[in-house]
Amino acid sequence: MYNSIDAKSNDIKSNYHLLISGIVPRPIAFVGTRSKDGNDNLAPFSFFNGFGANPPIVGFSPALSGRTGKPKDTLLNIKENPEFSISIVDYDIVEQMSLASSEYSRDVDEFTKSGLEKFKCNDIAAPAVKDSPFIMECKLHELIELGGKPASGNLILGEVLRFHVRKDIYTDNRIDPLKIDAVSRLGYGWYSRSNQGLFEINKPRVNGIGFEALPNCILKSNDFSGNELAKLASVKAIPVLSSDNLLSDKESLITECKKLLSIDKVDKAWQLVLMLESILIEK
Repeated sequence: MYNSIDAKSNDIKSNYHLLISGIVPRPIAFVGTRSKDGNDNLAPFSFFNGFGANPPIVGFSPALSGRTGKPKDTLLNIKENPEFSISIVDYDIVEQMSLASSEYSRDVDEFTKSGLEKFKCNDIAAPAVKDSPFIMECKLHELIELGGKPASGNLILGEVLRFHVRKDIYTDNRIDPLKIDAVSRLGYGWYSRSNQGLFEINKPRVNGIGFEALPNCILKSNDFSGNELAKLASVKAIPVLSSDNLLSDKESLITECKKLLSIDKVDKAWQLVLMLESILIEK
């Protein structure tokens, strides 16, 4: 069952809260810009993500004020000086990031207000955050206005010119997800720390057999979750039943199968599924 909400008849504030509470967690772009007069600005945006690798494109959306319809300083600066930095926010600077989100006047430097040191970029004039573990220098690729009304977004797409990755989080040309300790945004005042509660799902190496090929004894059973069935459906082919299985009753087979799936022992779990199928056929 769902609550069905018509976005067009819903008020702007309610739509906004549905978006920020339902699209979670969201990465945070800590955007550094510089005005044509040389004033630096720093502001966080959680409507943010990557959109391609050739060329590398990132995008974020500074919305117009919901009260006044006026643009944010970041948007004004990029229109004047089409470049920006993006610094990923980790847990060590999350409170300073929150402070920088305050609506200071355009001549106020949020780097100074938040106590964050400036990182001098190589290819753009706008600074980045020195304490960030991951920095991208970007030039404006395209700016798309998304309504031009109070609370309307403005999609800013930037081409990444240069990456800066802190050495302690970078191993074998990969960013360590535990060490980067990035923070993401949820609804209202809630945040999430990305290295807490991490779990890994390995992309299938082959095209799996799919749900439709699963034996009915498990597919139509209430004993297995969708995630468990998906693991079983990810194999290239249904294996052959071996003769060395010592379990013989349905409950034990299901219990042990679920334990094996929880630790990704899919091949061994399949043996129990096949044994379960053979028991049910005999009955």
